[in-house]
Amino acid sequence: MSILMIATNNIKKAKVATATLIILIAIATIFLYVGISVLANMDRFIDQKNAQTNGAHQVFITDGVHDQKIQEIYQSIGGYSYSEREEGMISMSSSFQNINTGEEANSIPAVFLNLDTARKISQVKIIDQAENMPPNGVIAPYVLKAANGYQTGDTLKMTVDEVSTELEIAGFYEDLMFASPSNVSMYKLYVGEQQLQEFLAQPQFGSKCSYFAVMTTDINNTEAFESEYVKETKNRLPDGTGSYVSICYGTTKTGVAIFINIIMAVLVSFSIIILAIAAIVIKFSTTTHIENNIKNIGTLEAMGYTTRQILNSILVEYLLMTAVGFMVGLGAALLISPVITNVVSSSIGLRWATGLYPQAVLASLCVITMAVLASLCVITMAVLGISYFSAAKIKKITPLTALRSGIETHHFGKNRIPLDQTRLSLNTAMGFKSLIFNKRQNLIAGLIIMLLSLVTVFALASYYNFSVDKTAMIKLIGLETAEVEVNAVDDEETIFAEIAAMPEVEDTIRLVSFDGVIKFKDKESSAMTRVTEDYSRLKVDTCVKGRMPVYDNEIAITSIVLGKLGAQMGDTVSIDYNGINCEFLVVGVIQQFNALGKATAITTAGMKKLLPSYREQNLMVYLAEGQDTEKFITKINNQYGSEKIKTNSYFESVEMMLDSFEASIKIIVTGCLGIIVVIIVFVLFLVIRVRILRERTRLGVSKALGFTANQLIGQILISQMPVIIGAAVVGAIAGYFATNPLLALMLSANGILNCDFYVDPGLVLFTAIGISLLGLATVLIVAGKIRKISPCQMFEEGVD
Repeated sequence: MSILMIATNNIKKAKVATATLIILIAIATIFLYVGISVLANMDRFIDQKNAQTNGAHQVFITDGVHDQKIQEIYQSIGGYSYSEREEGMISMSSSFQNINTGEEANSIPAVFLNLDTARKISQVKIIDQAENMPPNGVIAPYVLKAANGYQTGDTLKMTVDEVSTELEIAGFYEDLMFASPSNVSMYKLYVGEQQLQEFLAQPQFGSKCSYFAVMTTDINNTEAFESEYVKETKNRLPDGTGSYVSICYGTTKTGVAIFINIIMAVLVSFSIIILAIAAIVIKFSTTTHIENNIKNIGTLEAMGYTTRQILNSILVEYLLMTAVGFMVGLGAALLISPVITNVVSSSIGLRWATGLYPQAVLASLCVITMAVLASLCVITMAVLGISYFSAAKIKKITPLTALRSGIETHHFGKNRIPLDQTRLSLNTAMGFKSLIFNKRQNLIAGLIIMLLSLVTVFALASYYNFSVDKTAMIKLIGLETAEVEVNAVDDEETIFAEIAAMPEVEDTIRLVSFDGVIKFKDKESSAMTRVTEDYSRLKVDTCVKGRMPVYDNEIAITSIVLGKLGAQMGDTVSIDYNGINCEFLVVGVIQQFNALGKATAITTAGMKKLLPSYREQNLMVYLAEGQDTEKFITKINNQYGSEKIKTNSYFESVEMMLDSFEASIKIIVTGCLGIIVVIIVFVLFLVIRVRILRERTRLGVSKALGFTANQLIGQILISQMPVIIGAAVVGAIAGYFATNPLLALMLSANGILNCDFYVDPGLVLFTAIGISLLGLATVLIVAGKIRKISPCQMFEEGVD
């Protein structure tokens, strides 16, 4: 008899265990393959997308006053290749609403460019183009189609203050720089020549601007190019010059991929948890197989088979199951590729191509092959490793021991529940005795349920904080919750005092940000620097260690910047601004997703050390409860005019940023919960079925002695439900306390040290009750097979 024949025979005899393990391996394969393939493919994909349209390496949007000087500045920077300039219109107080979908209006700035302009840089390749471009047609960013469900032909209403107009969507475009509003909070929209001129003729919609698209000689050095540009413009242009936007390829590329990378990291982590569960199932199945087939193993040894050959047959058995599970999982991953495509596309704002699409397979062949091989290697090594150590006890089995059914000596274990002394009913006592006797199987089932209960709480809490109450997520991003942001061109003291005194306003805080360069010893790092007088007045506290700066020589820095500089709290760093260099003492560590986690904070007094003529021209406005943001913006715009102030709905743009992630989170959480249900059902089905088959003789004798089927099912319930309920409760409680540490661990690469997600105690209770009821239903269904056992079957052997 060959080893392969023994392996296949074992598989046929253990159909339930085989099916359970194949399903677990298939699920792990799906998550592992999808996670690895997306993570490994993301950089190449973004680079190729940008290359397809000859996408810009730098984008600068200005008010057009100093265009000649700006061109001279970026052309003088080392690494400059060539550029294009075009005129457009920028609207800083615009809001957009798709009339067809009935969505709420989203406030976000927008820049309008002429679709008919010939371009070499950032060429417009239209997706789902309308047959005929209508006079009011607009080409919108692809993210609106992927994440918001926009369609060609939909009506897009644009409102600026009290003036509105309707545009018809005539297609979509892809551009990394404006791929997602979560990365760059601005729409870039293309309209026809006539429509653009109509906009420019109506100042209420926006103001004329200049749009520069710049190419460099090294796409990997765009951040340094941008830093030099920002530095030179501050040195060579008058203070307060209208430079609306400065975007570089390197920063945008990283920002676009952050969220989807986090999702994929979660999938890979979940696949590892499933592999751990598969390992527990393998351990259980192997031990059960050895116990039930110990006489057959002894017979094989007596026939001349070595323990190594018998051990190899078990390894071959699991290797065959791994191969089948892996192929099933890989096929399923390819079949669900449209879902993955939608999740990735809605997250990054670019049309993801993978899976069954031939052009994507050809373009990504190397990466896909690597993902397949990496997934196969991880899963195979994990399965073979645990199966070898689980089956290693075969080496200690001798033919004589096998003939004694593995009993080498007498066992005088203590009887924990003697039937002649217990006060429990006979059926209850038998149930608890079974609970103690099957402690190994119960421990295995309990560990699996506890892990899945923890993951359930984690998934539900993530969904709650991303989609229901986004307060904690906003804090993690590091943005304020002010409804309105006002920038005063001049006379800010008077204007800000009048705004603060308005009845609609609850509070105001002057908060300004600028791009600075932080230096420590021989190292330096760019960072977004926030400036305000009193950080205790901010609504969002981003400090995780130490404290926020109070005096003019203090600074708080994110862990990413500190790590890049090699500095720590208590060190003295310097800020280089407009050629002036000042030293600051690091008194705190802050965290935020915004600005890629590279940020610092100093006081207004500290900023005046760098720039004595510094003016606080940016105001965050917190409205009183029940106030309408759009009406308030319209009011102050009408009162002061666009020449004196520029406004935008700050908090609405933050919420819109999170809304683009909501669909992806919903799909991931739903998928995880569905898989958790399947795993629980299959594991309990396996454990209880094996137990019933192994105890068939005892169950038959019990029926012959007068026990009814319902009483025997009751014994199964008594022996299983304490384990299920206990494990579900412990796992849910562990999830309550472990959710934030786990999130911080997963987000540590993005500079996040602490998470403060709200975990509703109701989620813990819901998880414990839900899993317990699911376990109860599964136990009742599987234990129902006891009804088919009759006393005449009590001497029949049932081996799974």
